[in-house]
Amino acid sequence: MHRCTAVLLLLVVALYVLSAEAYKCRCTRKGPKIRYKDVQKLEIKPKHPFCQEKMIFVTMENVARFKGQEYCLHPKLQSTKNLVKWFRIWKDKHRVYEA
Repeated sequence: MHRCTAVLLLLVVALYVLSAEAYKCRCTRKGPKIRYKDVQKLEIKPKHPFCQEKMIFVTMENVARFKGQEYCLHPKLQSTKNLVKWFRIWKDKHRVYEA
């Protein structure tokens, strides 16, 4: 009886962990309008077993509208692709090189 209870408890914990990991994959299809100049940090996370799409996270500057919030953007949206492209160009242009 104890072995059956332990197996059942382990199964419940495993399902909970899998559902929590799968939830991390869900990026919104529609979010606030974000300008590339308001982005402080851009992270592109690769695909992993729990999510079939790469995830794009942006951390916003401390401007009045966003106040340092983090957003997960859907990678297939054209607006997200444009934001990533223009953010990289803008960061390269404003990079400070040390002598």
